[in-house]
Amino acid sequence: MKKINSSLITICLFLISLEAAAQDKRFTHSAENGYMWIDYEKYSIMRDMKYDYLSSMLERQKVINLFQLQDDSLSCREDIKNLLESNEQNQIDLSLMVKQIDKFYSEEKLRIIPIVFAYCYCVKELAGKSKKELTEYLIKILKFSESEQ
Repeated sequence: MKKINSSLITICLFLISLEAAAQDKRFTHSAENGYMWIDYEKYSIMRDMKYDYLSSMLERQKVINLFQLQDDSLSCREDIKNLLESNEQNQIDLSLMVKQIDKFYSEEKLRIIPIVFAYCYCVKELAGKSKKELTEYLIKILKFSESEQ
């Protein structure tokens, strides 16, 4: 009986250690990232998940409140406001944003970046930020994504 108990405990500890060691690469700092975004493409029934994800994200957080982060330099509140004001003809929709984020994540090294920051990058790009500003922002979000929690 002792042998069964010790074996059972050993197996449980082994399984717990495996679970703790396994890292889900679809999350960065507990937020869905580009790997999650790309995974949506693998399932034909899930093709609309990108639209659903963005729609729910924007609805749930009313766009601006989503970007209340510890480091305000990573947010894009002002860019969203500027983009919405300059978009008088409502040319920006979820379809365009999905295409922009797809383009952003086409480079594999960027997939560790949370979707919210990919969205911000695309907003900044659509708002007309310079290449220099976009590069600086990209470096900031990459550093954040690569940092320890």
